Amino acid sequence: MSAGGSADGAAAGAINSTHLLIAGIVGGLLCIYLSGFLGDIVGPVVAGIGAVLAIVWGADAIRRVASYGLGTGVPSIGYMSLSVGVISSLAGISLATILGLTIAGPIIALIIALIIGAIIALIATKIVGMKIPIMLQCTIEIAGAACLSILAFSVAIAGSYEMMAVYENVVASGYIAILFIMCTMAIQHPFNACLGPNEDQVRTLKCAASTAFLSMTIVGILSAITGGLGWAVVLIVGLIGWVISFRAFVLASCNDAASTRWAGLWPNVEE
Repeated sequence: MSAGGSADGAAAGAINSTHLLIAGIVGGLLCIYLSGFLGDIVGPVVAGIGAVLAIVWGADAIRRVASYGLGTGVPSIGYMSLSVGVISSLAGISLATILGLTIAGPIIALIIALIIGAIIALIATKIVGMKIPIMLQCTIEIAGAACLSILAFSVAIAGSYEMMAVYENVVASGYIAILFIMCTMAIQHPFNACLGPNEDQVRTLKCAASTAFLSMTIVGILSAITGGLGWAVVLIVGLIGWVISFRAFVLASCNDAASTRWAGLWPNVEE
């Protein structure tokens, strides 16, 4: 018996994983592109929302693949996929610049992430011998979510997905390392926090939304280097989103718990 579901299948959920995939890819890309047309104040906020959508999608993919009993492998697949996300996002916008197709940068980055994710999954299943039926699909999804979350937050900081803007404001400043760690934790933490025999998809995704908005809050602080008021709006929206989503997660946890105790020791009860 695995922590998140049955040993012979992925954990079931109330929300269709395909819908989350569409929201992550379409919503993430759309927010990245729209941010360039919405000015220095609204644009970064929209880009941050795109990262939130990608993180929630990635957290659901982590949940599905971990339902086969990966357990301690959750952090491993998280860090591995976010490494792919960093590489693919930078490679995508760089390749687009070289080809003179800057506008195609986010799409190229996503394609590179999906390809690398597929290669890693094939090595894991065919060479390493991991017997996980959905390893290929979920690794591809997590890599894609990692790429879009890294790129969207980079756009929120730099104000553009052009290579030089991202390099100067995100890579050269060292913020890329912060985004790597932060997005990794945002994607892989929710299932780690909620796993167990009573794990529930909706509750886990509420936790994912809270980690995503908390990351957005930090990005708001980081984006202060670009000047203007955009960073403050990102910070405020991120805080509001975090308060709402974290409150929803805590309430869901209390409702699903057999009992709760906020302080002190549990009473000794003889069965």
